[in-house]
Amino acid sequence: MKNSKQYLKRKFNSLSNLFLQYTLLFIVLMTCNTTIAQTSVLSGFVTDSETGDPIPYVNIIVKNTLTGTTTDTAGVYKLAYPNSNDTLIFSAIGFYPIEKIIPRTYLSSLSVQLMPETFDISEIKITPDEGPMRLLFNNIQKNKAKNNPAQFSKYSYRKYTKWRYQLNNVKDKMINTKAFKHHENVFKTASDSSKYLPLYFSEQLVFNEVQKNPPLQKSTVIADKTNGVGVLNDLEISGYTSALDLEVNYYDNFINLFTQNFVSPIAENGWFYYKYFLADSMQVDSQMIYRVNYQPRRKGENTLKGYFLVEDQCFSIMEIDGDLSITSNINFLKALRLKSNYTFVNDTTPFYQRVQIDALFDYIPFKTGKQDSKRLSLFYTQTADIDQVTINPTAEIKLSNKNAKYETVKLPNAYNRDSLFWQENRLEALTEKDKLATVVIDSITEIKTIKILNNLANMSMTSYYDIGKIELGPYTSFFNTNKVEGYHFFVGARTSEEISKRMLFWGGIGYGTRNKKVNYSLGYGFLFPTSNRQVLKVYYDDKMIRHGENEKILNLYENAFTPTENNLISQLLKHDVLDEIFREQKIATSYEYEWYPGLLNKLSINYTQHESPEFYPFLRNNLPLNSVSAFEVSLDTRWSHEEKLIDHGFLRLYMDTEYPIVHFTVGGGRTFYDHESNYYGKLATTVKQAVNIGQSQLDYAVEAGVFLGKLPYTMLDIPRGNETYGLYRYDFNMLNYLEYVHDKYVHTYIDYHMNGFLIRRLPLLRETGFREVFSSKIMVGRVNNKHQDVVAFPASITTMKNPYIELGAGLENILSMFRIEAIWRVTPKSTIGAPSFGFRALFYIGL
Repeated sequence: MKNSKQYLKRKFNSLSNLFLQYTLLFIVLMTCNTTIAQTSVLSGFVTDSETGDPIPYVNIIVKNTLTGTTTDTAGVYKLAYPNSNDTLIFSAIGFYPIEKIIPRTYLSSLSVQLMPETFDISEIKITPDEGPMRLLFNNIQKNKAKNNPAQFSKYSYRKYTKWRYQLNNVKDKMINTKAFKHHENVFKTASDSSKYLPLYFSEQLVFNEVQKNPPLQKSTVIADKTNGVGVLNDLEISGYTSALDLEVNYYDNFINLFTQNFVSPIAENGWFYYKYFLADSMQVDSQMIYRVNYQPRRKGENTLKGYFLVEDQCFSIMEIDGDLSITSNINFLKALRLKSNYTFVNDTTPFYQRVQIDALFDYIPFKTGKQDSKRLSLFYTQTADIDQVTINPTAEIKLSNKNAKYETVKLPNAYNRDSLFWQENRLEALTEKDKLATVVIDSITEIKTIKILNNLANMSMTSYYDIGKIELGPYTSFFNTNKVEGYHFFVGARTSEEISKRMLFWGGIGYGTRNKKVNYSLGYGFLFPTSNRQVLKVYYDDKMIRHGENEKILNLYENAFTPTENNLISQLLKHDVLDEIFREQKIATSYEYEWYPGLLNKLSINYTQHESPEFYPFLRNNLPLNSVSAFEVSLDTRWSHEEKLIDHGFLRLYMDTEYPIVHFTVGGGRTFYDHESNYYGKLATTVKQAVNIGQSQLDYAVEAGVFLGKLPYTMLDIPRGNETYGLYRYDFNMLNYLEYVHDKYVHTYIDYHMNGFLIRRLPLLRETGFREVFSSKIMVGRVNNKHQDVVAFPASITTMKNPYIELGAGLENILSMFRIEAIWRVTPKSTIGAPSFGFRALFYIGL
């Protein structure tokens, strides 16, 4: 289901890291291929005199005329050549304006630098009740709640949204490659003569209905049309329909966009982050409209600079425009503009009218010797227009599932609207750039190189590479090493949608060079043709797994390909050969049933056999035991609220929610060992959430469970340790793999990302881009010795007398790609040689 408000925003937030890695895929257009015949053109760059960064949206006016233009997101402008001796005025919010006289001699290029405005406020003393700006700001805050469109308990409206993406600054080297031979026409020329590649254009018309008590939200997709390259065209967001969320609401204290929290200029504590200047006022009808300019107080924070217009009767915001502070330190994001317009539904009821987002992304997250404005980059723009607003409508919001809180409904012809329908119903006419995009994109999708890059992007999400009717993978299992198997190779494949969209077959074969053993897997899946998700899977798997490794970890790493944790640094920097592994053979069937968005059950029936580990052999009554096995039935319930996700056939990727995600599992079965058997039961739960606190973020997760009856220790809870120099988010990094085993346990994992709150205030460290991070992991557990009646515990297993606690402090965003953390094992001291202190590293890519 395509969500009218979240569709591309959430898609971009989740997929941005993927496409930035491949430096290609993102994007849809902004400029058309135009030629000004017989006309001389003056062009150039406008940059920040202190940082050298390009300045977008600079106003360039021929003095004493109405002739002018603005710079684009790369700081480039293009203007019909003025007369000699004319004066050009360059001005932008937050910078001192300058004037340049056009010389008598012909000048094809004129680049200028603007100096950031600086204000010495040390000598200005303002008390809370003094100053017109302070008074105006206080009135905005007093009336903020009643002016915020989010206040209304029930409302409906129609919304028209456009999205465009393009790849900027494409070089001749790329255009002239063999891959693009005979396809040069897909590259277009921008106003600064650089080349760009359109990748995406989409438009959507929806009708949204919102009710807060009881909470009900419904989006009806009236029309939807998408032209995109590969992944951008195939995937769509489903799940929660947030009819209220328009990406940018300046009335919120923080604006969450592209995984970052930006401080709103009208936040309650705005004075802490911004300087405000009452720039102008004008009489419009019976209202006085004030223009307020604002800029950041400090460098390096997630702040904006721009202006807003506020009227003097209700003190509501009429228009607000903000550019990313040039000194902000956000990876990849090089330019950002957020503009919102509000209007009165009646004389005293403000509501959304228009929202615009422009963003420019650089595929390299740090400065290089090259001029950054000329580097390959991604441009993204989105506009949303609102009409047919009704406050407190009398019509009842009817959902197809009475237990659901939200849904998206697609009208039968929503994806097949003709050009006449769009022409009559668009709330904003298409530009020439929009029209050009749809034509160009159709040609791009047929280019072989684009198909290959798209397959690589898909592989990053699915772990499989598409070669037609077959997909090869998973690539994460192709090669690994351990002490039991030596070098282990695995070759697998599965059927693609070219064979069937409802049925999926997969399998693979592996070989270990040390143990000389072959292992394999085989599976079948069926996707039911129902509106709600229903999936049946039957499979056999034979592999080596690490002690403590099981599918429970997938409740935390929900988008992981397998229960095996993959970490680039961990694989490169192992400090101990992995020998805590054993062979697991499993025959399983599972059935997923989604009752409504946010509530899903998964019924599993498994038969599992664990063979005696080579280096930690099973012993029972001091005698060797070859294997143990179990038959188990379990039911997992997954609950989430207002969550976005990607559903594409069998693929499901969970994206984003502000609320906790809860798993609760109940199961039971029978174990078999040494000609004996026992019945057992188990209960387990997992809760995790990401909480934004200002510009910082707190991530927490809790695991808890209990086992009833007697089981072999490999089927109990073995806390996940870490014997590498890599950093694991949901592992105990100072714990060895086989240090504890529990039948009752509680694990907590906490990460607090301060996002550079302190470092950005230290002049010597500000430019490094480092960000502070703190972590805490706590474990409480115990085990009954009755389980040793089945299999004796290995000698490394220790009885836990006190809670396990480890604390971490470190820096992330090192070189924009690494997190290094110092970790202390506070208690208890290990009896088997696990370290009490160490440094661990994590590789990641993000904003």
